[in-house]
Amino acid sequence: MNEDKHLLKELKAGTKDFEWLSKNYPALQKKYPKQFIAVKNQQVIIAHKNLVTLINMLKKKFGSPNDFLIDFVPDENYILVV
Repeated sequence: MNEDKHLLKELKAGTKDFEWLSKNYPALQKKYPKQFIAVKNQQVIIAHKNLVTLINMLKKKFGSPNDFLIDFVPDENYILVV
Protein backbone atom coordinates (compact mmCIF):
# COMPACT_ATOMS: atom_id res chain seq x y z
CA MET A 1 0.00 0.00 0.00
CA ASN A 2 2.86 2.37 0.83
CA GLU A 3 4.34 1.74 -2.63
CA ASP A 4 1.01 2.75 -4.22
CA LYS A 5 1.02 6.04 -2.31
CA HIS A 6 4.58 6.73 -3.42
CA LEU A 7 3.72 5.99 -7.05
CA LEU A 8 0.65 8.24 -6.90
CA LYS A 9 2.77 11.03 -5.39
CA GLU A 10 5.35 10.68 -8.19
CA LEU A 11 2.64 10.72 -10.87
CA LYS A 12 1.11 13.89 -9.42
CA ALA A 13 4.54 15.55 -9.28
CA GLY A 14 5.19 14.59 -12.92
CA THR A 15 1.83 16.02 -13.94
CA LYS A 16 2.64 19.30 -12.17
CA ASP A 17 6.02 19.45 -13.92
CA PHE A 18 4.39 18.84 -17.31
CA GLU A 19 1.79 21.55 -16.67
CA TRP A 20 4.54 23.96 -15.55
CA LEU A 21 6.57 23.16 -18.68
CA SER A 22 3.58 23.83 -20.95
CA LYS A 23 2.69 27.07 -19.17
CA ASN A 24 6.26 28.40 -19.25
CA TYR A 25 7.26 27.21 -22.71
CA PRO A 26 7.69 30.67 -24.30
CA ALA A 27 10.04 31.79 -21.51
CA LEU A 28 11.92 28.49 -21.69
CA GLN A 29 12.37 28.94 -25.45
CA LYS A 30 14.06 32.27 -24.80
CA LYS A 31 16.28 30.98 -22.00
CA TYR A 32 17.12 27.47 -23.33
CA PRO A 33 16.80 27.57 -27.14
CA LYS A 34 17.81 24.35 -28.90
CA GLN A 35 18.61 22.61 -25.61
CA PHE A 36 17.36 19.61 -23.70
CA ILE A 37 16.12 20.41 -20.21
CA ALA A 38 15.55 18.25 -17.14
CA VAL A 39 12.65 19.49 -15.02
CA LYS A 40 11.74 18.54 -11.45
CA ASN A 41 9.49 20.34 -8.97
CA GLN A 42 8.59 22.99 -11.54
CA GLN A 43 12.14 24.13 -12.21
CA VAL A 44 14.88 23.43 -14.73
CA ILE A 45 17.57 21.41 -12.99
CA ILE A 46 20.00 20.93 -15.89
CA ALA A 47 20.04 22.13 -19.49
CA HIS A 48 22.38 21.02 -22.27
CA LYS A 49 22.46 20.94 -26.08
CA ASN A 50 23.35 17.23 -26.10
CA LEU A 51 20.86 14.70 -24.71
CA VAL A 52 23.46 12.06 -23.84
CA THR A 53 25.50 14.64 -21.93
CA LEU A 54 22.40 15.82 -20.06
CA ILE A 55 21.54 12.26 -19.06
CA ASN A 56 25.11 11.59 -17.93
CA MET A 57 25.06 14.80 -15.87
CA LEU A 58 21.83 13.68 -14.20
CA LYS A 59 23.29 10.24 -13.47
CA LYS A 60 26.43 11.76 -11.97
CA LYS A 61 24.59 14.30 -9.82
CA PHE A 62 21.41 12.38 -8.89
CA GLY A 63 22.06 8.71 -9.69
CA SER A 64 19.19 8.31 -12.14
CA PRO A 65 17.55 10.40 -14.85
CA ASN A 66 14.23 8.58 -14.35
CA ASP A 67 12.87 11.06 -11.82
CA PHE A 68 13.03 14.00 -14.23
CA LEU A 69 10.87 15.28 -17.05
CA ILE A 70 13.24 15.65 -20.00
CA ASP A 71 12.25 17.65 -23.06
CA PHE A 72 13.82 19.42 -26.02
CA VAL A 73 13.17 23.15 -26.21
CA PRO A 74 13.29 24.46 -29.78
CA ASP A 75 14.06 28.07 -30.51
CA GLU A 76 11.27 30.60 -31.06
CA ASN A 77 11.37 30.10 -34.85
CA TYR A 78 10.53 26.39 -34.61
CA ILE A 79 7.36 25.33 -36.39
CA LEU A 80 5.79 21.96 -35.66
CA VAL A 81 3.99 20.44 -38.63
CA VAL A 82 1.56 17.71 -37.71
